[in-house]
Amino acid sequence: MAVALVSALLLFFSLDHRILWMDEAETALLGRSILDHGVPTAFDGRNIISQEVGREYGSDYVWRWTPWLDKYVAAAAFAVLGESTFSARFPFALLGLLCVISMYPLALALFRDRWIGVLAMAFLALSVPFILHVRQCRYYSPVILCTVWVLYFFAGMARGRRFAVAGFVAATTLLFQSSILNAAATIVALVPCVLVSRFDAPALRRAALAAAVVLLLNVPSVYLFSPATSEARLYRVWDTVRVYLALTNRYTFPFLTLPLFLALAWWARRRPLVESWAWRPFLVLVVFLGGYLAAVTAAPWFFYRYTVGLLPVASVVLAFMCASVLRWSRLVGAPITACLMLTAMLHVALPLPQPFFRMSELAKRRSFQVYDVFFPLGNVLHEMTRPYAGPMELLLYGLVHSAASTDRVFISYGDLIVVFYTGLEVRGGQSGRPLAGWPEPEWIVIRYPFSFVDRPVLRADTERKRAWVQSVLDTNHYAVVPSPSTDTPWDNIPEPHLHWYRVPEGGPSMGIARRQTP
Repeated sequence: MAVALVSALLLFFSLDHRILWMDEAETALLGRSILDHGVPTAFDGRNIISQEVGREYGSDYVWRWTPWLDKYVAAAAFAVLGESTFSARFPFALLGLLCVISMYPLALALFRDRWIGVLAMAFLALSVPFILHVRQCRYYSPVILCTVWVLYFFAGMARGRRFAVAGFVAATTLLFQSSILNAAATIVALVPCVLVSRFDAPALRRAALAAAVVLLLNVPSVYLFSPATSEARLYRVWDTVRVYLALTNRYTFPFLTLPLFLALAWWARRRPLVESWAWRPFLVLVVFLGGYLAAVTAAPWFFYRYTVGLLPVASVVLAFMCASVLRWSRLVGAPITACLMLTAMLHVALPLPQPFFRMSELAKRRSFQVYDVFFPLGNVLHEMTRPYAGPMELLLYGLVHSAASTDRVFISYGDLIVVFYTGLEVRGGQSGRPLAGWPEPEWIVIRYPFSFVDRPVLRADTERKRAWVQSVLDTNHYAVVPSPSTDTPWDNIPEPHLHWYRVPEGGPSMGIARRQTP
């Protein structure tokens, strides 16, 4: 109960402290469209919802890029609480709290030990990546929660528990409706776990039945949400593997703990750390970690968010190791547990390079370096307890107080945020919406960087936007509006290596121009 209370404080305190960022705004806008149309629709009659130059929908504008569960969660929150930053995030934070509570039955199902359950809850509740992700209006908390219960019912199938098959099918189906990639990675990772768990013949029949029903129920969804599967791979497989290993080691599970624990268990074999039967569920979780990481490398690009399903698994593994050492020696186990739970010292003890993520001098000021290593939660607490006037917050403040309801806005990135909070007609971003023939907008906002060009289709769209902006500005119809804030387009992104805990300072600002002539 104490751990759950602490978790609730961390998840709900200042939940609307910062505005929705782009991905959250996408989910919130699609949730709004559900209240109007019954299904997530990318066009509201004025604005387009897209970050993939219009590839997320067909001629009917029905959303087909990602599953709909998180959109319906947002819609339900808006229907009950009204539209706001808080209501957009509240149900996802609530699901995050359920994730923490669900760690207890999962640990009991695997290890039959309530103290491992309590420690697993604590590890997840104090995890900075977990807090950042479940405090967002996005699919992350449903993915984490469903992963916990998939593993719970997987263990139940192995032991012949009643309703385990039905529970597994339900949890896996909800996981598919949250994220197809995370669901596929989970299923792939469970295949070797069947072998490690040594399912007997009845358990294999139960698993086969569950797999068949899951396949039957979810193949239509996989077909419906298929546009993203045509995306070309951006990076070499080995580079993707290196990124995931580095990010997982740094933020999810410090790899160094595994050989250290095994070495200690071998050294203390005369007075065993672990009962012999407990090694098997421990091995199952370790195999699941490896299989999951291998599976997500199939995605055309990488994000830490694709591995959030590993956060509860890592929490149980760390809890098991710490509980085992604590029973063997509290003098040794207590500092190790505190170090793993409250610091990142073991996470950085094995420095794995992160290709493609070389921090600029500006980005180095996104957090406190002493907190990064010795108390990561300090960064989160600093962010929650201090005012945050970021670049998009200041832009919205200016538009709300200066723009007329009929004004049009061009913004090179961040259009969905402006749409959600102002309702103005907005073009630009990565919507791919044509600009030729569009009347000169009252506002032009140029972000730093202008836009993102990591894929050819986005690169071509960015070049078209640049040319159009230049042609409009050449008319000399616009006057510059001062913009003192440093611009960082992803300031509230949940990825822990990219998230800004402090207001950006000392870098380039966004360019804002207002039309002066009719």
